[in-house]
Amino acid sequence: MRRRAHSVALLAGLAMVLSAVPVVAQDDTTISYRNWYHGGSMETVWDDYIASYEADNPVNVEVQTIPFPRYNDVLTVELAAGEPPDVAWINASVGPQWVKSGRLVDLMPLVPEGYDLEDFGAALDPWREGDSLYALPFTNAGNLVYFNTDAFEAADVPTPIEMYENGEWTWENAVSTAAAIKAAEGIDYGFLFNNNLFTNGWRNLIEIWSPYGAGPWTVDGTECTFDSAETKEATQIVWDMIYTDGTHPGPGETADFAAGNIGMMLGRQNVAPRLAEVPFGWDVVPPPTGPAGFVPSLAQNGVVAFGNSDNPDLAGSFVLHAMNQENAAKFGVNTPAVRKSLQTIDIIAENNPQYTREQLERAVLPVLASESFRMEYFHENYTPAEKAAQLIFDGQIWNPDADVSAALDQVCSDIGVFMSRD
Repeated sequence: MRRRAHSVALLAGLAMVLSAVPVVAQDDTTISYRNWYHGGSMETVWDDYIASYEADNPVNVEVQTIPFPRYNDVLTVELAAGEPPDVAWINASVGPQWVKSGRLVDLMPLVPEGYDLEDFGAALDPWREGDSLYALPFTNAGNLVYFNTDAFEAADVPTPIEMYENGEWTWENAVSTAAAIKAAEGIDYGFLFNNNLFTNGWRNLIEIWSPYGAGPWTVDGTECTFDSAETKEATQIVWDMIYTDGTHPGPGETADFAAGNIGMMLGRQNVAPRLAEVPFGWDVVPPPTGPAGFVPSLAQNGVVAFGNSDNPDLAGSFVLHAMNQENAAKFGVNTPAVRKSLQTIDIIAENNPQYTREQLERAVLPVLASESFRMEYFHENYTPAEKAAQLIFDGQIWNPDADVSAALDQVCSDIGVFMSRD
């Protein structure tokens, strides 16, 4: 039987037995698999990966879950103590620093014939160094804008679909529509950034920053751009929604689109199952455009094997097993598959029966097809830069007396030392 530990204490012992021969396990071998979420459809899919791997290998896979806000810190301390898990999720934001750490298994020598790495396309870029490959991405998550059709009908304002079809689906119009919906009463908020701007941080502004040509730093990571005119403009828009217009909930305020009191919500594709029985109508469009055009984001997580774990080669073979063609297709119930060959409307529709084909063609496929998409932020010094910036957002931006422009200048002053140097 597979043992499962859904909560792991800091520096907990991992109770593993060494395997002396690469990719060959003894009957009592256990490999630990670390993640920050193991529930819902994601649990079902990963349990299937694990069961099929255990069926072909005399090994137990132990699931260990740590909440995301402290996940990377715990992992860093465990590695420093020489007690890493065998397999773990890594968010792409910190991917480059792990790639450069020398702690990960190079998967290239373990890739079987016919695996077709080219099918992953540019999604492998954050995980490569030279000819080596240190992770395989398993998520390909874009955002959609969900909207309450009943609230729009009651307010008698153009819907996001109408604006989208007329070429008017911009952030400027989305913001003004959010205010109009709220003014009509009947709802509490006009718009919600679903992944919590306050708990999960400033990086969730990416969907408005990118269409404004904004961002935290240049793509090569050498220059801070929190203080750019574009980043200041886009951030000020969100601040005004919270503190001037009252169309977006502020820190500490509870909001849930499924409750029926929010006009529009920016959220991931896997939100839809929660809306199956809501007492109101809903529909979807892709994220709005901005001055820089349509620049959707794609969030990515990779699965890695640690080289100084007890079973590095066995762990590497599990990573490859999880993301082979057959298994990668199964993850489509959570986000569209990373493999390009699996991003067809027929496959996406089969995995997402909660959407109509029309909704998928309108809202999901444009994000996947966009050549101007922005991969979620990553940097070789992401952890210290992210934390320093978040201190400013928490203390100086997300409050009613903020000077947004001055605070963003301060961010660049504080994180300049972390920018990459040639």
